[in-house]
Amino acid sequence: MTWNPDYFSKIGYLGVIFAGVAVVLWLIYWVKPNRLVCTVALALSVGAYFTARINSETHVNRIQADRTEELKKRAAQEKARRKALLDSRGDEVANVRFVEDGASDFLDRAGMDEEDLKYFESQGGFGEPDWKKEKKKRSIGGDDDSLESEIGGGESIGGMNDDEFQDDEESEPIIMVEADLVMANRLDLLNLRTTFVFLFVAIGVFVFDYLRRANLYGKASYPFPLPSSWLNALTPMPALVVSRKRCRKSARGELARLARRGDSFLYLTDDPARLKKLPAGLSKFPFFRWKEEVIPVGDAIDDDFIFETVWYGRSSFASGERAQSLDLLDRFLDYLEVRKKSRARVTQTAHLVWDFETPMSARQRERAISLAEASGFSLLVLRQKSAKPSPTNQTSPESPPIPS
Repeated sequence: MTWNPDYFSKIGYLGVIFAGVAVVLWLIYWVKPNRLVCTVALALSVGAYFTARINSETHVNRIQADRTEELKKRAAQEKARRKALLDSRGDEVANVRFVEDGASDFLDRAGMDEEDLKYFESQGGFGEPDWKKEKKKRSIGGDDDSLESEIGGGESIGGMNDDEFQDDEESEPIIMVEADLVMANRLDLLNLRTTFVFLFVAIGVFVFDYLRRANLYGKASYPFPLPSSWLNALTPMPALVVSRKRCRKSARGELARLARRGDSFLYLTDDPARLKKLPAGLSKFPFFRWKEEVIPVGDAIDDDFIFETVWYGRSSFASGERAQSLDLLDRFLDYLEVRKKSRARVTQTAHLVWDFETPMSARQRERAISLAEASGFSLLVLRQKSAKPSPTNQTSPESPPIPS
């Protein structure tokens, strides 16, 4: 069977190309995941979905079967039927023909009895004479030559206005043989179903890629407060994350990112001025008043209360004094040691945020990383002063810098 180019319109062929390119991009994403690749594939799938429906409604619905052979066959059958009637009723043929006689008035109706009339009417009847058809046509107004008709003839014809005629011309049917019509409908149905499936696959791949990158620092898209179990199932949260921004002026941007993730944190810094720049609450969801409360640590707040609140994700805390922050870090690690022994883990990821000029000691760093891995915490290092390497000893054995 040869391919008929009228199976699809130009928009339909464009949608097929969109779907084909989307499949190629998914194969590329399977080999090497990339955010841009899955985003373009989603856009192409949406385009293929809508072009398939436009093609079905504006092109395939206008396809009609070619009835030329069928009409010829009917004409031949009618001719054979008339010949058979003429052969069987030859003695009843009217010898005199009048101008008003129609094509079926070749038999003398007056010379037939009631039984013959019923038989002839069952075979198609005498039909309506042409003079009656012309009379009806004139009564409708189709051939009215009067002055009134000439004046108002352009407004409507037979109850239809000019706009309806223009619409009919624009929706001119597409004629095909019966086999091509069947194939066009099958391909249209296949195209509609395939693009619908592709749209869901594209959305699924896009959501999968978003969740896969959510725990990758620097590669994640705009965060939303989602359950950490969803994110950790694809990419576990690393126990140590070093900020690339260094947060020279303020830590608000990094802390706001944690709040939008729905995570709680304990912010520790040695600069009281940086603590004052933090707001009392950080928005968790755009355009809503759902906020993560940031409570400054004071003498009236018990360490147990701070740990339990951060552990269960109720609120976050911040400390701006060096001695207080170091003491709170040791206390926090002691609590995590107890939870590690009982194999307890946080439901929603929580963070220890280190914002000091100097790096954390090697002992504290190793201990914090070990406990964070066991309990579901993450150590986030925002700011540290780079140490100048010494010609004899480039790193200090007591306090080596955290790699960035």
